[in-house]
Amino acid sequence: MAPDFDIIILGGGCAGLSLGMRLAKLGRDCPRVAIIEKRAQYVSDRTWSYWASKSAQLKHLARAEWKKVAIKGAGKNLSIDCADVPYQAIDSATFYDAAVAEVSGNDNISFYRGEDIKSLRKKGELWEVELRDGTVSGRQVIDTRPALDSERAVPLMWQSFSGVEVECAENTFDVGVATLMDFINGPEGQVTFLYLLPYSRTRALIEITVFGRDSRNEGDLASILHEWVKKITGSATVKINYREHYAIPMGLPQIEQSKDASYVRAGIEAGGARASTGYVFQRIQRWAAESSERVRRRQPVRGHNADPWVMRKMDQLFLRVLLRNPERGSELFVRLFAMRDPRSVIRFMHDEATLLDYLKIMCALPHSLFLAELVRGLFR
Repeated sequence: MAPDFDIIILGGGCAGLSLGMRLAKLGRDCPRVAIIEKRAQYVSDRTWSYWASKSAQLKHLARAEWKKVAIKGAGKNLSIDCADVPYQAIDSATFYDAAVAEVSGNDNISFYRGEDIKSLRKKGELWEVELRDGTVSGRQVIDTRPALDSERAVPLMWQSFSGVEVECAENTFDVGVATLMDFINGPEGQVTFLYLLPYSRTRALIEITVFGRDSRNEGDLASILHEWVKKITGSATVKINYREHYAIPMGLPQIEQSKDASYVRAGIEAGGARASTGYVFQRIQRWAAESSERVRRRQPVRGHNADPWVMRKMDQLFLRVLLRNPERGSELFVRLFAMRDPRSVIRFMHDEATLLDYLKIMCALPHSLFLAELVRGLFR
């Protein structure tokens, strides 16, 4: 039987929509694509940030950018000039709107919204996806959905964040500086910091971020977030425009893709997130662009490229040191950004580090902690 589609994308989140956007840009060369998403409507539910290097994509969607960022902790208050690679933020609603418009403009793409996937099975050479009102078939499935609890690998750590976009009745924020890390007291045994993106003098995203062995739900962080919103906004009348909460697994084992190339896992839990950072947006954009180019050349979509060996080992080592020494978390991050040339750590977080950058980062960190963890790893 002929398939209904060449490619079926399961999940219309960041990864699924990013791939859909790139395929839509192929115009008439776009294959027959189905995107299946359980949400009937998209709303603003998170903020994606990144360093706007030359390779960064979709920069035109940025809501704001900052040429200075602040890191506060371990008795230091650092102001980092990043004018050559500004820090930018994209509101999810802006991305969703742009992606949906792009996808909807190509007749070769069918967008199923408000759909639950009842079953997925392969029959012969084709995949069949059972939906509420019928079944669709395709040659290749790109599964961007989060893993089920029974399938989810155990990460080394979790990065949990909970925030609100606030709007004040009077000028409150310094729009010239984004605060990436302001270390504060939080749950015992975890690294906690404040994250603040000022969009204007009266509007900002205020967020609490926690690195720890366990993920934290919104209720766990509610009291800390409320306390800091009050401290920052003072007596100003405050309106909350929206809330966001998410938890990113850090240090997941390298995913093994299915031996069947017609089924591909993608997204945050399938290699879309770096082990040691929460900067997922640009990694997913690069994968989507590479995938679209493969499709243009009549090749199947593949999963995310494996990180280089050196990067994986450094990420794992850093996370293990952080997990064992959370009380020194602020010191570790401040040391990185206090380097003579902080662009090395910026390139490292953006997957563009050179060998010299790796060496500078290793020299900036406390050798005793990392050597001790290296020795422990020999006996693990």
